[in-house]
This record gives sequence, C-alpha cells and structure tokens, in this order.
Amino acid sequence: MVRILIVLTLLLIIYIDIKTMCIPNVLNLLLLFLAFLYRGYEFENIKNGIIGMGIYTLPFIFIYGYLSDFMKKEVLGFGDIKIVLSLGYILGYSQLLQVYLFFILSFLISTIIGIIVGLYKKNFSLALPFSPFIIISFLYYWSNEVL
Repeated sequence: MVRILIVLTLLLIIYIDIKTMCIPNVLNLLLLFLAFLYRGYEFENIKNGIIGMGIYTLPFIFIYGYLSDFMKKEVLGFGDIKIVLSLGYILGYSQLLQVYLFFILSFLISTIIGIIVGLYKKNFSLALPFSPFIIISFLYYWSNEVL
C-alpha cells in the first residue's frame, strides 16, 4: 500500500512540476513520510536509508551551489534536491555504482528530452523541470530492486 502511495505522490509531483515549475513542500514532506514508512523502523534499514539520503543528495547540492554560481543562473531547483533526499532514503545505499548510474540515467534522459523539445520548439534556452527525469530514473532502479 505504501508503494502505491509513493508512486501516486511521485506522479502528482511530476504533474505539478511540469505545470508550475515548482514542487510544493507539502508533497516533499509527504514523500519523506512515506519513505520512512516504506523502509520500516529497524536500525539497519534506518542507517542504510540515511546513508542513501546523503549520498544521493550530495552531487545535486554541488550542482545547485557551484554550477549555479558558474552559470550565473539557477540550473537546478531546491525542490529537486528535496525529492532526491526522499528518494535516496527509499533506495538506501547498496553500492556506489548504482548511485552513479542513477545520476547518469537522470541526466541522459533529461538531455535527450531537452534536445527533442529544443528542436521541436526551435528554442534551446527553454527551462524544463528536472524532477520528472529524476523520478523516472528512481522508478527504474526501484523496480529493479524489488524484482
């Protein structure tokens, strides 16, 4: 039941982020609460989830801080970082390769979609929401973890 609520919350986040380019804090908090319910209350699960929160979120914090300063514009919203925080807790830490591939898949999907949208609209300076690509990557790894 918690898995279904997580997926529904993620779909709602995708819809709202595409429409408004903003992710409500209520949905971020709901996702974090559902993540805590999903992992359970055993010490090993909590420890693994907290490590996952840090490892998955750290690269996005660097991108948010340093790349935004370098580009002189915001390249990543803080709502995306909060989503990755919750998703990192759900995935937990199993191996560094999975974390690396999660990021590669997120950025690869966003690049391909960005090029397609840019060619279609004939404007490559469009701002696209990044959370749908993060969530697609998460759902791919989450489904492989459960199977």
